[in-house]
Amino acid sequence: MQTQNLNQSQSQNLEFQTEAKQLLHLMIHSLYSHKEVFLRELVSNASDALDKLRFEALTNPALNAGAELAIRVAVDKDAKTVTVSDNGIGMTREEAIENLGTIARSGSKAFLEKMTGDQRADSNLIGQFGVGFYSAFMVANRVRVVTKRAGGDGGAVAWESGGENSYTISDAEKEGHGTDVVVYLKEDEGEYADLWQARSLIKKYSDFIAFPIYLPNDKGENEVVNQTKPLWLRPASEVTPEQYEEFYHQALGGYGKTLCAMHSKAEGVLEYSSLLFIPAQPAFDLFSSFERKHGVKLYVRRVFIMDNCKELLPEYLRFVRGVVDSEDLPLNVSREMLQKNAVIERMSKALVSKILGKLTEMAEGDPAAYKDFWKGFGAVLKEGLYNDYENREKLLELARFQSSICESESGDDFVSLKQYAGRMREEQKDIYYITAENRAVAEKSPHLEIFRAKSIEVLYLVDPVDEWIIGMGGIGEYDGKQLKSITKGDLDLGNLGKEEAEKREAAQAELKGLSGRIKEILADAIEDVRVTGRLKDSPACLVAGDQSVGAHLEKMMKAMGQAVPVSKRVLEINAEHPIIKNINTRYGEAPDDPELADWVRLIHDGALIAEGKPAADAAVYLKRVNAMLEKASAKKY
Repeated sequence: MQTQNLNQSQSQNLEFQTEAKQLLHLMIHSLYSHKEVFLRELVSNASDALDKLRFEALTNPALNAGAELAIRVAVDKDAKTVTVSDNGIGMTREEAIENLGTIARSGSKAFLEKMTGDQRADSNLIGQFGVGFYSAFMVANRVRVVTKRAGGDGGAVAWESGGENSYTISDAEKEGHGTDVVVYLKEDEGEYADLWQARSLIKKYSDFIAFPIYLPNDKGENEVVNQTKPLWLRPASEVTPEQYEEFYHQALGGYGKTLCAMHSKAEGVLEYSSLLFIPAQPAFDLFSSFERKHGVKLYVRRVFIMDNCKELLPEYLRFVRGVVDSEDLPLNVSREMLQKNAVIERMSKALVSKILGKLTEMAEGDPAAYKDFWKGFGAVLKEGLYNDYENREKLLELARFQSSICESESGDDFVSLKQYAGRMREEQKDIYYITAENRAVAEKSPHLEIFRAKSIEVLYLVDPVDEWIIGMGGIGEYDGKQLKSITKGDLDLGNLGKEEAEKREAAQAELKGLSGRIKEILADAIEDVRVTGRLKDSPACLVAGDQSVGAHLEKMMKAMGQAVPVSKRVLEINAEHPIIKNINTRYGEAPDDPELADWVRLIHDGALIAEGKPAADAAVYLKRVNAMLEKASAKKY
């Protein structure tokens, strides 16, 4: 630091330290995404100065002397200035040089380092000037600070800089203690001297500052423009349901009603307040393929930091709206800092646990409300089963599925895995499911025939995410019972399918020749042919291998333009069906009958259509059907 005049009663021209110049350049050009936050930072600094005065007044009441602690904002469109004033602790000449001339040593750090024990916990301060002060130079070509220390012997001092290499500090005149920061706006930043703009920014960023913020109205009369007492900092017992709903709509931009509000304050090692809402209806962009928005706002000591704070809650809870206000984060926190912040990680774990606990409480205590929640958000919540291993067990208990057993006329009943396991048949070993586009498609699947006949419940997995959580997500069992797809592998129902297994074994030998011929005809499309134990009414169905991609997932992957692993499936034929019996008889009479190939391909196409896929070749399929109809219609009875 270089001094041109050492007489402190006169003006001094000083240079920023080298590291301070670098940090100042970073502050102006890189740290903030939006220039408008400069007003938030100045208001926050004013709030900190008031906080410090209030704290020091605990041991020296004369510092405050009963005056209202407040922040005053003024704008001048003609002069293109924004002024933020407070009657807080203020600074001496030495403090102004130290705090404003040496950015890396902020007043907040020096102030907190002097505190110990309960003082540090009770102060609830950041300090006089954090690095956020220098954000003013994003919109200013000059900043002037006039400040006077409360309880000090010296007079006021003025600090002024253009935000480049140097600053000046000189004596000044000021009535009363506190600080005035005057921002002289750049030529193209005049919008910030607009009264309406200033009011909007205060409401957006500083509405819940603990001190009143005065701003002139259209008539030039000063009025308080902030709420001063955030709803989330009030005791939950003092907040009415109507106030919660109003906050949800006005402060969070929510629409419709909410299912519940979660209002809490964490104290101890980690201190933060939270007010979270679960909406009654999903937002229109909940499943947007573009950047997904989260509904939680982050505040630090009542100062708004950011919307859409993805670091606080995982993707599968993105439907939750609310506010989290931390006492343990620095005000100048940035997105990059949040991504690697241990405090945020601990807060996130606690918030997730609270939300899942609330949902569990709802599921057990108010099943009707939980059913409404699940209709709107169940598909999103299930995403957590794929990527949140730590909470997987909780999420499994919360998961609901449609089922082949439905007691509701509307067909929208949902069953938990616990309910399914509790009503399994006595000799049933596994939990069975089928994946499909929707319930209607699942119900028409021929794979269900044996399960209907045996009164075995099957879960309908009709959400796109189901394929990922069950297949690739590794959710293979529940309560020691395996989850098995009824469209994969060689079905084994144990004692429940003993009769069908015996018939199947006998039919396998009887249809050995036909099975071989069918495999020849469909060699390009199938892996094997075997007699089924699944079917009662249909002639055939297609079955994937245990580790193969299912038909529904294959269809989804193709729709997304993704490469689908090549895997042929097994054609299972129903030995009891008249078509298979007739074809087997025809095969016995004429194994090389040319019409046999057409019939077999029609059966294969029918199996494809039954699972919601198109025929192998629609034109050829139609030609074969028409030929068969023509021949049948020409037959004389």
